[in-house]
Amino acid sequence: MGPRLLILWRIGLVVFVIQLVTYSIIGYGISRIHNKAWEIFNGNSYVIADVDNKVPYGELINRRARQAGINGQIVASLIHAESSFQPRAHSPAGAYGLMQIIPSTWRQVNEQANVCAGRHPGECTVECYYNEELNIRIGTLYLSQLVNKYEGNMVLALAAYNAGPGAVDKYGGIPPYDETVNYVNRVIGYWYELSSSSMPYTILAEEQWEYIRTAIGWWCMITLLGMVWIAGKLHRYYHSWRWR
Repeated sequence: MGPRLLILWRIGLVVFVIQLVTYSIIGYGISRIHNKAWEIFNGNSYVIADVDNKVPYGELINRRARQAGINGQIVASLIHAESSFQPRAHSPAGAYGLMQIIPSTWRQVNEQANVCAGRHPGECTVECYYNEELNIRIGTLYLSQLVNKYEGNMVLALAAYNAGPGAVDKYGGIPPYDETVNYVNRVIGYWYELSSSSMPYTILAEEQWEYIRTAIGWWCMITLLGMVWIAGKLHRYYHSWRWR
């Protein structure tokens, strides 16, 4: 019984190592796919491109994006990811409107650009945040500031828009937060759709590789649990953790 369990444990160890290596290789490949998509996106983000009239608030987006010196298609893609073009969207984190702007960011941009100057007395209220034109103007100005901060790197600007510049600066790049990575990928995916750019095949296959990697990850856990169970049996059989 003991020798057979020992053989089984050793087979499990080999299988576990193979699974772990495969999981790591696929993870590396997915990161390369991300980098390729981000590289193409960044290369095109310098082009000032308008959205067509089929996009909600297209005229406002084009006007404010051009004034801020950024790509209107990217602004529309960001709005799609942030609020699905719902002007009265309000997140649990306290972000408002089409571009999901938090009040502190609104005040920061508004103090510099005087967007609401002469519109009302005192501080801005939620009605300012929900105003489509004001929200798009503040949001595009803020995105433009982030693009300048990160020397034209739109991918980092989007990551900072989601997670905050502090997180991007802390990690020296996109923070390792699933929410932020998924957010950046969603915006880029929407941009590919709006710009009618051809998405590389490797990027199209990314989702399938993610499923495969997740499945391998679960099999790694199952194999490891099986090895722990066998190890317990071997310990009881040999009365020691030294098996022969």
